[in-house]
Amino acid sequence: MKTSMRPRFYKNTKHNVMKIFRVLKQNRKESDGYLSVSEIARRTGLHRWTVSRTVDLWMHHFTDVVIPEELEQVGLKIKLVRLNNPNITEGVILRSMNIRI
Repeated sequence: MKTSMRPRFYKNTKHNVMKIFRVLKQNRKESDGYLSVSEIARRTGLHRWTVSRTVDLWMHHFTDVVIPEELEQVGLKIKLVRLNNPNITEGVILRSMNIRI
């Protein structure tokens, strides 16, 4: 009997979450502004789709996400992201992921 045991997440999900978290944490220390998904992708070396999906699925509890309506009206959809709490730690992020998995 063959059972299909698919993982609940991609194999690099935790690694990607931590890369994105570190970029957002550094940005929050330096400024209080938002980063676009494209900028996060550039800084982490990940694909934009991977960054967007990871933020939506795994980091939505810890991030503020803004999609400016003014730009959407002209056909440009940009997602801006920053950490909710600048004092959040990697341990909190990892514990949250372990609970959800």
